[in-house]
Amino acid sequence: MLRGTFMGRAAVVITVSLPPFLGRSEAAAFRNQLLVALEQKESVSVECAGAGPFPSLWVQLLHSAALSAKARGLSVSLKAASEECRKSLQAIGFDPARSALVLE
Repeated sequence: MLRGTFMGRAAVVITVSLPPFLGRSEAAAFRNQLLVALEQKESVSVECAGAGPFPSLWVQLLHSAALSAKARGLSVSLKAASEECRKSLQAIGFDPARSALVLE
């Protein structure tokens, strides 16, 4: 867990790793983890150095979580995104300049 200061208050950023298989049931469990973090006012950094291409369900999940986080003054970021991951995001029209999802 990382701690820092954000706009004059202590900010907490938790780092989570993607599961090895990016299926529907894993997405549901991961979504619950994201919701808990946001409810506890924690930003989320998703470690995806070893991730391959993202299925569209996962892109939608991460984008939705990022929008919810932004509305709460928090963030969801992808840390060390692999080239395959970046290509899968581009393939569905992901624009990092217009998205709440942050690519580190």
